[in-house]
Amino acid sequence: MSWSFTVPGQPVSGNHANKIGRGFRRGGIAYPKMVKTDEAAAYQLAVSYIVRTAKPSDWKWGGEQVVVEYRFWISRDADCTNMIKVLEDAIFPALGINDSWALPRAMSKEIVKRGEEKVEVTIS
Repeated sequence: MSWSFTVPGQPVSGNHANKIGRGFRRGGIAYPKMVKTDEAAAYQLAVSYIVRTAKPSDWKWGGEQVVVEYRFWISRDADCTNMIKVLEDAIFPALGINDSWALPRAMSKEIVKRGEEKVEVTIS
């Protein structure tokens, strides 16, 4: 069973989804740690809501690989692979599946006017 949904806007690039932040060890010793940017976190939260809302009630993961097709309409050229990773980090947790089961496919990329960006996602 295949199903689709549309995510408005241009995904955050994987290159801009993380920044160096601070972690703390016992005793309060700080160390550099990669953390998600606020922009990426907000985008992924919105995507996870769209996924949970769009998922058909009778769709069940069968324990096998999941093919995910992406069609991009973006306002500035970007690396699809980097955008896919940010999307998968929102889609698969929303489905309760480890993204190691994903078989991602970038099917198309078109440059559009600002405000018309979107990603169409089909899961099968």
